[in-house]
Amino acid sequence: MRTRPLIASLLVLATAAAAAQMVAPVSARTPKRGGGLWLDVGAGYGHLRLTCVNCPTVVAANGRAVTVSAGYTPARNVLLGLQAQQWSSSGGSPGQRVSSIFAVVQWYPWPTTGFFMRAGNGIVRGPVGSQAAGAPSSSTEGTGVGFALGLGYDVKLSRRLGLTVQAATDIAALGDLTIGGQSAEDVIAYVTRLGVAVVLR
Repeated sequence: MRTRPLIASLLVLATAAAAAQMVAPVSARTPKRGGGLWLDVGAGYGHLRLTCVNCPTVVAANGRAVTVSAGYTPARNVLLGLQAQQWSSSGGSPGQRVSSIFAVVQWYPWPTTGFFMRAGNGIVRGPVGSQAAGAPSSSTEGTGVGFALGLGYDVKLSRRLGLTVQAATDIAALGDLTIGGQSAEDVIAYVTRLGVAVVLR
């Protein structure tokens, strides 16, 4: 007889818990996207454009872009971290490189899908060729502040491992530079890339 009140109390608690679970928002019942630390390593095609106020032509070159990103997941649809990228020229402009490191935020506007947007800002460093100012054969290193905008889509391979298709553009203001004795004013560098990354979350 003494167990009846206990059983009745347990039934009431179980019913209340079930009701609370039913009315809980979907976000509270949906597991976080990986959680904790995250890492992605990607590679693909990259295109560099250099412009300046007094440039007779736009300097452009094709190459390879490699990115490494890592950080922390503070919320189920937000990633915070650092992104390092290096673009290396190929073909007619061998030996040129543009490097950058950005603080980035990656946002999933629809958490149930793999689509995301990534943005960040930081430091960019790279060479500016002589074509930028019509100078004799020469180049100089420029360093400036840049920002990045990108889109991507995650494809899950397992609970923590996946692949991501990424497209992004990095834009950097390198300022006024002197190249081969000639002045290049307000040099702007654009690196556009399209690649695939391996993701661990």
